[in-house]
Amino acid sequence: MSPLSSTALRETFSSKTVVLREVGLREAIQAQPKEVATDTKARWVRQLMGAGYTEINPVSFVSPKAMPQMADAESLLAQIADAIPPGTRLSGLAPNQRGVDRAIAAREREHLHEAIMVTAATSSTLRNNGMTADLDARMAEIERWSALCKEADLGVIVFISAAFGCSIEGRVEPDVVLDQAEKLDRLEAVDEIVISDSTGQADPVQVHGLLTQLASAVSADRRLGLHFHDSRGAGLANIVGALLSPFDQLVFDTAFGGWGGDVPFIPEAAGNVSSEDVAEMIMGMGFDVGIDIEQVIEVTDEAARAMDLTSRSRVADTGPVKWKM
Repeated sequence: MSPLSSTALRETFSSKTVVLREVGLREAIQAQPKEVATDTKARWVRQLMGAGYTEINPVSFVSPKAMPQMADAESLLAQIADAIPPGTRLSGLAPNQRGVDRAIAAREREHLHEAIMVTAATSSTLRNNGMTADLDARMAEIERWSALCKEADLGVIVFISAAFGCSIEGRVEPDVVLDQAEKLDRLEAVDEIVISDSTGQADPVQVHGLLTQLASAVSADRRLGLHFHDSRGAGLANIVGALLSPFDQLVFDTAFGGWGGDVPFIPEAAGNVSSEDVAEMIMGMGFDVGIDIEQVIEVTDEAARAMDLTSRSRVADTGPVKWKM
């Protein structure tokens, strides 16, 4: 086998459209014990929009008893509504009927653009997150809820969690993920499918292999989201594995500071891929994603102080490679 030249790589990547979606406002904050004021969150959202993010997931419509940090979802959206630039889309996690109702209400106020729903490759992942554990029953819920969202002109994003392995049940067979994706692909109201490595178990060969199979099960022309956790340090490599797949419209979820995850609900889920690290790598590879990394680092530094956390981002510590920016 001949090695893949840099020229061939550039040609492969030239057909790709890449979007980075910032999810740190939800993922990084949701499980933190130290309360973050709504005004502070609103300032971070504005800074991230100023840094160039056109897709941001700042809220989760969940019970305040389960996630106190998300209790101010509606208040936060109201505070930032007037600051949303044209073309920028805000999303909110809606894990149940109550969450869907709240997301639709936010859309009616013109504060929200997309609802995020979740299914999974294993029942344990859903059960531990307090969701309907039967996969078929869960798919029926998503079909019903996505139709309601479509009627309300609210976009729908659906996660397939634990797609590369489950920290509770272990190995996940690709056929399970493909079956879930095919069912979602047939739902007219679902705008984006997200293949999620919820517990950071993936490797780049596994990612490339699953997405290559997936391109035969659903249209490779559709927009595909990837949600990688960096629990074991393979996050950036997994993004490259995805970029080498047949899909040309890719959305990568990233979180400032590299914080986030479904802790404490799912073991081994700590740490999303860092926004700073992904943006620097992607731009160095020639993708124009329009992110000002220095502004993202400012948010990470502020958040680290506010939440008494240490950044998991390499670029936040070392700074970006100036000549590549």
